[in-house]
Amino acid sequence: MRYAVVTDVHGDAARLRDVMEQVGREGVDHVISLGDLFECKIGKSSVDAFRYRAATEVFDADPELAELVDGAFVLRGNQEERIVSLVPDSDLPRWTHRLLDAPLERRTGFATYCHGHHLPWKEVEPGMWSPAEASFSGRVLVHGHHHRSAVHRLGPDLSGPRTTVPRFGEPFELEAGARYVVNVGSVTEPAPGRGPSPAWAVVDEAAATVTYHCPGRT
Repeated sequence: MRYAVVTDVHGDAARLRDVMEQVGREGVDHVISLGDLFECKIGKSSVDAFRYRAATEVFDADPELAELVDGAFVLRGNQEERIVSLVPDSDLPRWTHRLLDAPLERRTGFATYCHGHHLPWKEVEPGMWSPAEASFSGRVLVHGHHHRSAVHRLGPDLSGPRTTVPRFGEPFELEAGARYVVNVGSVTEPAPGRGPSPAWAVVDEAAATVTYHCPGRT
């Protein structure tokens, strides 16, 4: 199977539209959205003080987002969980339910796919965070959440993960006998210090490769 993996759209339908046009040229079998498709306007630190009045105060329910991931395997992220915690179910548009109440992860024999916000994280390098010590099924953990593309090799002979930032368009081979944590990165512009570029990826499970792509590049 060849999966196109997108994550951390944060409500940017225009950027996701560009990505899906690229995906259509890659001949993948399925698309996986790893969560944070929506953007919650209420920050984590403000949740307790927030007084709900309308769903529009919490997030922009853009139906184009649902159209763009129609047929994809959609997983939920921390943004979706925060939105559900703040907006009464009766105020949520019906079409958002599939996206907001999506599963936490998807597993294949090769990999575990998830947003990653529920996993234990550690700073493996200055400014580079990873769930490198998380338990997962398969050879590879593919995640988002931290907007910085990277591949971490978790070989048993290593004292810590070996980090690589692959080049766009070049398949990165996942060595037999090693386990990996793959941070796809963000479809949107990354936060300062988390760059250098927005990204999405193709995970080819049969070939055991991951290929990063930059939105807007052919």
